[in-house]
Amino acid sequence: MTDELDLLREANPVSADTGPWRDRPLNAHAELLLRQLPSRDRGRRTVRRVIWSLEAAAAATVLALALTVSGTPSSAVAASRPLPLVAHASRADVSLAEIDRRARTAAEESPGKSERGSHLQSWALSMKSGEDPVTLPRESLTRWNADGSGFTLEVATDPSHPRRAVIEDGPPPRTVHEGKVLSEERYPPGINSANQDYFEDPPAGAAALRDYLAVWSPGADRDPAELISAIESFITVWTPGPRQRADITTLLSRIEGLRPAGKVTDRLGREGQAFRFTPRASGLRYLIVLDPADGTVLDVEETITRDDPEYRLKAGDVISYKAWIY
Repeated sequence: MTDELDLLREANPVSADTGPWRDRPLNAHAELLLRQLPSRDRGRRTVRRVIWSLEAAAAATVLALALTVSGTPSSAVAASRPLPLVAHASRADVSLAEIDRRARTAAEESPGKSERGSHLQSWALSMKSGEDPVTLPRESLTRWNADGSGFTLEVATDPSHPRRAVIEDGPPPRTVHEGKVLSEERYPPGINSANQDYFEDPPAGAAALRDYLAVWSPGADRDPAELISAIESFITVWTPGPRQRADITTLLSRIEGLRPAGKVTDRLGREGQAFRFTPRASGLRYLIVLDPADGTVLDVEETITRDDPEYRLKAGDVISYKAWIY
């Protein structure tokens, strides 16, 4: 226990100067630090995915019960985890600079507004030393009104059940995959524990948006990996309007080391333009998939860059994945 506490103190996921609501759920910056905790030999870094939220814990319980009933071995579940997206480079690839230009043009023609709320599918690996990693697929839908009222829905999706349940959310109705409902909450007006992050409307302008992100994800204005993590966290709370989409593509275009990967078809069947970024000494690699027409972020995938026998992971394995539904 002492060793684990020392590791947490080293990571310092929520520092004394983090700001208000320090007891809220960990933000993207804190999660990134925790995922990069040193392994026990303290001579190398290993990727650790820790399930902190109650919802994810419930997902693990649901999956464990399902495995107990069905008798499915853990190795079979591990084998079913998502494979990395495969990008194919070609002369038809659209550069990030061109995507940024298109996003700017779209924002000028129809500025629009960002909407508070999001809809996404996600996967994350829960890892225990010496055991097969298990994928926990989830689908999340959140909607918030101007007065702070709203609802959240999270479902443990089952790929073997393609049927979809309709969620009435104004025209057009929203749908989610059939599965075990992990949580479904409705909230009255006001700021509460579920909607306190990024509660102010996002500003226009790339520099202003970067500073806005840095308030909730300290370091996003200095470190490219934390900026990517902050963008990922932001669009989990907000559905960006044309201006913020353009600002996001501008911020991404300024990241040194973000390289074109080629065209890709994501897990929702959408074609996008992919870009890779490998932070130094992190053991992680990001794959960011954009809609080449207007810069919409479609997917963010994280893979590891080296084998980790202790956790039965190989270089290139997916450790997390988000696909936003618009």
